[in-house]
Amino acid sequence: MGTRHEDQPAEHWAGAESLDPTPVWKQYVLIALLLLGGLIAVLVVSLLAIVPQIVTPPALVPGDRLVLAIGELPAAGAPPKLVGAPLLAADREFWLLQPAKGEVYAFRRAWSSQVDDGIPCTIDMMGLSSVEQRTFIAHCRDGHAPTFTGAGRTVEGGGRDLDQYLVSMSDDRVIVNLSRLVVASQRTSGPVPSGIPQPQQP
Repeated sequence: MGTRHEDQPAEHWAGAESLDPTPVWKQYVLIALLLLGGLIAVLVVSLLAIVPQIVTPPALVPGDRLVLAIGELPAAGAPPKLVGAPLLAADREFWLLQPAKGEVYAFRRAWSSQVDDGIPCTIDMMGLSSVEQRTFIAHCRDGHAPTFTGAGRTVEGGGRDLDQYLVSMSDDRVIVNLSRLVVASQRTSGPVPSGIPQPQQP
């Protein structure tokens, strides 16, 4: 059988409708639907971003963000404030404090000496809230009780600092992002590995 179109059987021929383009109005509808979907997505994201600024504190808004009134923030150098029930479950409680003006922390109350599978400890207020003094103490099941400064730094060498949530502030509110936990890494106080070149004496 030949390859010319007139050599093909009639039943193999394409009908005239195959030459018709897609109606223009259908193309316009598809573009309009895509634009509408994009606009809706932008509006949803924008709304979620501004919700913490328009709700009445205290409130837990989508995205696991806890909104507190600025009056809930302890003054600079004042004792920490425990934020928990009824706003948060016990495993999400945190200490809110301001050791120095504009230096705000939200330290998670549940802590362990090791990042993974550590012994659970409870962080409690110890006393003074100066950055240079002991402010927090950890009560651990093994009897260990490490202490921490007001900036969450461990006083014992080789230990782990306190874990903290990200905090942002505006003129009238404090926003604690409970979905963003900054986990302190495990420190080591051992000797420097021999593989690292050491300074040579002349």
